[in-house]
Amino acid sequence: MKVALLGPYPVDENFTRGGVEKVTFNTVLGFQGRDDVELHVVAPGYLVGRDHERRTGRVTIHHLQRQRRFCLPTFNALTVLKARRAIRKLAPDLIHCQESGLESFIASGLGLPTVVTVHAIFRNESKFYPGLVAQLRYRQVGLLARLAEPHVARYIASSMYAYKELQRLAQKVHGVIENPIEQRYFDVPDEQVAGRILFSGTMYPRKGVHDLVSAAGRLGERGVDFSLHITGQVHSPDYLEQVRAKASAGGITDRVAFKGLLSEDDLAREFAEAAVVVLPSYAETSPMFIQQAMAAGKAIIATRVGGLPYLIEDGVSGLLFEPGDVSGLTDRLVSLLGDEAMRRRLGARARAEAVARFSATEVAAKTVEVYREVLGGRTAGR
Repeated sequence: MKVALLGPYPVDENFTRGGVEKVTFNTVLGFQGRDDVELHVVAPGYLVGRDHERRTGRVTIHHLQRQRRFCLPTFNALTVLKARRAIRKLAPDLIHCQESGLESFIASGLGLPTVVTVHAIFRNESKFYPGLVAQLRYRQVGLLARLAEPHVARYIASSMYAYKELQRLAQKVHGVIENPIEQRYFDVPDEQVAGRILFSGTMYPRKGVHDLVSAAGRLGERGVDFSLHITGQVHSPDYLEQVRAKASAGGITDRVAFKGLLSEDDLAREFAEAAVVVLPSYAETSPMFIQQAMAAGKAIIATRVGGLPYLIEDGVSGLLFEPGDVSGLTDRLVSLLGDEAMRRRLGARARAEAVARFSATEVAAKTVEVYREVLGGRTAGR
């Protein structure tokens, strides 16, 4: 069968920006060993200098330059038209969208069987984006997702949390297929640096990095030896400056390293050296950072929000706390940083869960079953 996978894909495969782009990249890895699917990735992107296509193993990537100006008032019309034109030219049997916003809206105008993987619950996340423009942009994406709903054959939930949130569309929801994780994170060596704390993710308020820095300041007050590495692309420069100011006010500037966007190789090295991984988010569906940490066998502290409790069992495969509870986060950091046996026990259980759940080849196999269900044998002979 011929499938158009519609979603973000890295221009440089060693640098991925955002969770959905990582999912698309890892999905391609899972399909590389299959000869029953001709996979084409249609990837509109802001970093694409010009439209072009290239091969990566068995898969063809079609990079499209995304509309950069007047996106909000035009509903990304130029990107929609360009992507639809590219997909029509491919003439696939099925479209698989790696998100339920702009991507599913693009597919909705093509009259082809469409599968959508849901990575975000827009109504639950939009309030965490600062500024009027960001709010309008996020609400627009949610509107596009709703407009596309009648044209979607099947939804795939990326977590049990997303599955429960999609129950109003129950007849169209296949079930849960969790995100695939690249093998390199399963192969991360254990080279822990004593006291090293790692956060990785896009820098904006929803991720709660300000709470992590506040907790780190309290570690300093308690005399705990630590270093905090913060990695990821900067979505909000103003927010980054607020976090830097908080580190300065807490007297821990020399212990906090802002690393920016890292290559996958460098991020894997950060995981190797981390003693504890922390995600203090206020909203998450199925965060790749935590799934990568599980694959790497790391001790994890995360908030009890969205899809995180379905990834981490409190006290068994990690520790959970309530979002915004800086004291609770501080106490858990003190406990884990001071107890190597607990770190190794939690990390080992997290890794076992990841091995059972996040294999890219297994995720690809489950996804193909959805394709076959939707197509119902209509691609025989292709």
